[in-house]
This record gives sequence, C-alpha cells and structure tokens, in this order.
Amino acid sequence: MKEILCFGDSNTHGYIPGVGTRYPSDIRWSGRLSGLLGNEYHVIEEGMNGRTTAFEDELQPYRSALGYIDPCLKSHAPLDLVIIMLGTNDTKCRYRVSAEEIGFGMRELIHHIRSFFTFNSSQAGPCPRILILSPVPMPDTGGDPEMDEASLEKQRRLPEVYRSIALENDCAFAEAGKWIGPELLGSDCCHLSPEAHSILAERIAELVRKLIG
Repeated sequence: MKEILCFGDSNTHGYIPGVGTRYPSDIRWSGRLSGLLGNEYHVIEEGMNGRTTAFEDELQPYRSALGYIDPCLKSHAPLDLVIIMLGTNDTKCRYRVSAEEIGFGMRELIHHIRSFFTFNSSQAGPCPRILILSPVPMPDTGGDPEMDEASLEKQRRLPEVYRSIALENDCAFAEAGKWIGPELLGSDCCHLSPEAHSILAERIAELVRKLIG
C-alpha cells in the first residue's frame, strides 16, 4: 500500500467558509483523494487552521510547520509521498515577510523531511517524493483584518517562488490556482468551496499516479 501525507493549513483541514466548522471527509480534497485512489493507497490528512511554513505566532501558537513536521513524520513513516500546500497564512500582515522569505520556510521544510529520512532510514524507510502545491491566491481580503493588499501580492508571487524551489530541490510542483479560479472560493475569498475541493482532489489524484504509480 502506498502511503501519502497531505500536509497543509485550513484548506487541507477542510475549513468551511463563512461557518468555521469542517467539511466531512467525503467533501474535503484529501478525503476525496483517498476515495479516488482506492485501496492501494492510504491518505493521511494533516491539515491545521492557520499553519505557516515556518513562522511562530503568539496569537495562534503551534502553527509553524517546522515545529511539527519531524514528529509528524515519525508518527506516519514510512511514506511514499508528502504533499505540502502552505503559504497563505504566511502572508498575514503581522508576519511581515516577503514571498522569498516564505520560500525560505518551504526550503527548510524540504530539508527537514529529507534529513529525517536520511538519518532514520533503518526505521522510517527511504525518503518519499515531495509535491509542493502553491495555494489558490485570494482575489480579495474578504474583510479579513489579518490580510492587506501586500498579502494578496505575496500570494500571487508564491507560484513563481515555489516553482523555483521545487526545481532546485528535485520536488514535483503544481499550481492550485491554475485549476481553481476565484469564483470557486467561499465568501471569505480564501477557503475552498466543495466544488473546488473536488477539482483539487481529481487533479492531485492524476499527479499521484504519475509520481508514485
């Protein structure tokens, strides 16, 4: 059985826009992915609201992916594929980081994953493939006081930054914004609608079969 870790923020967790609760498993993309791939694959859902690549937040503790990725890998190894979709929360005003600095966080995540499997191969198995997904950029702040125009511009630049990082680090890359337009986002202009989750699951299922068979 192929093991796949889906590691992300609220759009992997399945946050329902305008409501704040969670979509059921058969609607959120990672849950739908499991159904599409079938019994030969096991999909692990690791989404957390507010998660960043690397930045700590006193208002929302435990959100840095770097602070959680190692125990997460230890819990779920061996793995065949790690899918990372992060970056939207990193663009919040209070972090005051550039798109390039968000990229530094993604690079560190990749480094942590590779290092973990390198130094724990006897128990954890070989290093999995890594797929970096740039999230769908918000078309508007949606009234979110944590976001501003600079946040939106950083989100628009993330695909370029992540594509370069993926190439440099021999990772697969995909741009979710190529599949999902702003009309498929919820009223908050950030979180995916059920239709968007369905599209994302279908596209990622195609990539998974190409990457790990």
